[in-house]
Amino acid sequence: MSRRSSPVTEMTQAQPQITVLVPVRNGERFVEEAVRSALQQSFRDLRVLVSDNQSTDGTAAVLERLAGDARLSVIRQPAMLPMLRHFNNCLSRVSTEYFMLLCHDDYLASPDALASAQKALASHPEVNAVYCDLLYVDAVGKPIATRRFPREGKFDARDTMRASVLAARNLFGIPLLVRTRAVRGLAYDEALPYTADVDLSVAGAAGGALFHLPQPLIANRYHPQNATWGVVAGVSDQMQLIARKHGLALSALDRARLRVNAYRMAATKLLLLAYLSLRR
Repeated sequence: MSRRSSPVTEMTQAQPQITVLVPVRNGERFVEEAVRSALQQSFRDLRVLVSDNQSTDGTAAVLERLAGDARLSVIRQPAMLPMLRHFNNCLSRVSTEYFMLLCHDDYLASPDALASAQKALASHPEVNAVYCDLLYVDAVGKPIATRRFPREGKFDARDTMRASVLAARNLFGIPLLVRTRAVRGLAYDEALPYTADVDLSVAGAAGGALFHLPQPLIANRYHPQNATWGVVAGVSDQMQLIARKHGLALSALDRARLRVNAYRMAATKLLLLAYLSLRR
């Protein structure tokens, strides 16, 4: 009887299909859950690349404990990079057909998340990226809410961009899996510290479609140390920049609506931060 190779052995003999990028900076509390959620996916033909952005806590020791899986690679940046520059450095290292960027304090909420996304991309060659509903969790992984998007299957990037700009909120969500060729040559715009993901979603969809899976497949963690709190200012200006970059005309009424919604969004974030602080 012939001996079957293990999934890990098979992966090392050929180029995997998916790269899961995990950029981390001082993430000793959460990064293990992020990495394990990727390594425990039912879709085994992947690599997990963790980029340590000069962490000064116990992140390196956590990653060392995970080093037994051949699908995991860890690099340490030679100098600390700003957040979006770090993300771009990670993007430049992708050589697989598909990729996901998983923030170190988030995690995949289902072992079948990547399998479901890869199936959608393989079945729909015109689709450039797959999105999903989100499970909001707190620092200890306790659910806060489920964010469900009113869509299923293919959806329009420009309509979603316009809605996002006017709402001062990312209505795309977090990309679960992206076709690498769709974003080759693109980058997170460092002029958009809070909204760069919206900008890249629009740019990456050019010439293709986007797809939504109506299940909460990504756990998006909210906690007082979350990096988003420090970049929430200036959302109105950033959304207007996105509109200009992508040829979206805004009327005076549109800009007024955007400003109001930006203030409302910032207030909501502050209330959520206060709630999370009390919840600890």
